[in-house]
Amino acid sequence: MDYKDSQIGHIKENFWFKAKINLVKILMLKTCNGKNSLRILNIGVGTGDDLEILNKFGKNYVIDINKDALAIINNNLCVEKKFADARDLPYDDNFFDVAVSFDVFEHIKEEQRAINEVYRVLKQNGILIFTVPAFQFLFSSHDKALHHHRRYNKKGLINLLTPFNELKIYYWNSLLFMPMAITRILKKESKPKVDQINLPFWLNIFLYGLLSIDNLLIKINISMPIGLSIVGFCYKQT
Repeated sequence: MDYKDSQIGHIKENFWFKAKINLVKILMLKTCNGKNSLRILNIGVGTGDDLEILNKFGKNYVIDINKDALAIINNNLCVEKKFADARDLPYDDNFFDVAVSFDVFEHIKEEQRAINEVYRVLKQNGILIFTVPAFQFLFSSHDKALHHHRRYNKKGLINLLTPFNELKIYYWNSLLFMPMAITRILKKESKPKVDQINLPFWLNIFLYGLLSIDNLLIKINISMPIGLSIVGFCYKQT
């Protein structure tokens, strides 16, 4: 969860954040082949809701540019936490088995520098796992409030991730695309404001079920043609 989301009262039981944690588990299982002793770099850790899942696959090294976010991270769920910029990672070459970046690259103006740094610190056959918001035409007051520089499409990601090989991309949050897209377009010129998605219990359960379908499709390697987010992974192979 983005630290700003937590500041306005969003909770991890919210349908979106709960489904996102399940998605992280699916992506790790798809890429890590049952390994549990990996060295994992968590870029832009935020509130660290994914650390319990990641901890099952190895040791977490977390970085963030928000000292307040780092302060709330449970020390028992990471080897170390550092105040650091993704464009200048404080680690040696070929240090990590896995790097995860969940809704982070859109925050970085010089995103290619960050990508190159991730490539540098990953070992041969190391894995980058990521999520980013999809479709620039949906850039709205929500993105502005979260200090996003952009949203992404598949072609742009392919160009951005050219140092890597075996790129696999999926759209996520597809079944809610139309109502959310309409909302975002209508709010395009509004003042910056993070979307409030605290819902009645029954609606939260229903929407979680819809996102669980998205997760199942990714688990069985099916990508929908549209979605509010793009998720994927790629490998460092020279």
